[in-house]
Amino acid sequence: MARTSTSVRRRLERGRRRQEKILGNPSYQGRPCFYSFDASLRIAGVGLHHDAISLKTGILPTRTTRKGERRTGEKRWSEDVWLLASPLRGDVSLDAHVQWLWDTVAPHQDYFREVISESTSADVVLGCFSESPYPYFTVKSESLRRLMNLGVGVSFNFTCV
Repeated sequence: MARTSTSVRRRLERGRRRQEKILGNPSYQGRPCFYSFDASLRIAGVGLHHDAISLKTGILPTRTTRKGERRTGEKRWSEDVWLLASPLRGDVSLDAHVQWLWDTVAPHQDYFREVISESTSADVVLGCFSESPYPYFTVKSESLRRLMNLGVGVSFNFTCV
């Protein structure tokens, strides 16, 4: 039987709470699909740099994992990961999340380029949680272009309920 990750369970619970708010409002007309966005910078394979990144930049990661650490059950992480996620609310535009990442990383972009060049992979993860079976979102090219100059890829995480 498949297990549901903690982050997916949290998103599902947020979706249920939002749905209750919408359905509990007597002035509510219709039922538009709800969207929630997030974005994060993920750098893999730089476990030796985890502490150095925070010391040099003052940026605390949202989460770090070390290769070999236990995940769930008997599973273990296959590599180190340093993750910085946008703290903005889900109802904020995806561009705002990407802009927050850029504003946070930009003062230290040369250092991040150096760390990313030593990583096994680095990407910006754009997330969309929606009730729509066909989620759709856009990001302005300028928002992504800035982060792409760091030498990262882009990954997409769609969760539909």
